[in-house]
Amino acid sequence: MQVEPEIAFRNVDPTPAMEEQILRALERLERIHPRIIACRIMVEIPHPRHVKGNLYRVRLDITVPGHEIVVSRDPPARHTRETPRTAIREAFALARERLREQRERESGRPELTEAPLRGRICSLSDVDGYGFIRSTEGEEIYFHRTGVPDHRFDQLDVGMEVRFVEEEVNGAIRATSVVPLSRRGRSRGLGDDRDGEAGEGEAWSRG
Repeated sequence: MQVEPEIAFRNVDPTPAMEEQILRALERLERIHPRIIACRIMVEIPHPRHVKGNLYRVRLDITVPGHEIVVSRDPPARHTRETPRTAIREAFALARERLREQRERESGRPELTEAPLRGRICSLSDVDGYGFIRSTEGEEIYFHRTGVPDHRFDQLDVGMEVRFVEEEVNGAIRATSVVPLSRRGRSRGLGDDRDGEAGEGEAWSRG
């Protein structure tokens, strides 16, 4: 990035974890579009609350040669509370999609898929066939057995290092193409069910 990114907060007390999440997310944007000139990020609570919790808006203004890309992630209409981590994650997911579209327009051909990410399996449910991966950014990302190639879900262990690709469906993030990088983890965690009777159609990302 040619210009140091500008990160601002309004009605929000920033934490080192929030700033680290934003910086890591910016690195991913640069992998998608290496010619980003500048980026301004605003994290705000548009209507501060004191009892029921707060809702967050995240806006990104991204400058690339010849274009200004604006991404605004507004608070969900029906939620009573959410975490800033969720809002930041969803805003940058939208930004990645917009940058891929911009690269396609610039090159005249579909943009290549983003390089696989890495993480460790932190939860598995053998009964329902799903689990969660803790990424290097500290996010817990849902995956289903159908996202594990070659029917290798039953070979996975809690604590096992894996590589994966993030996929966004209906505004939710899940991991696909989950491939183990180590042979065994710490423990299998048979029947472990962190979210009760969760299934494939329920929420895929943990805020």
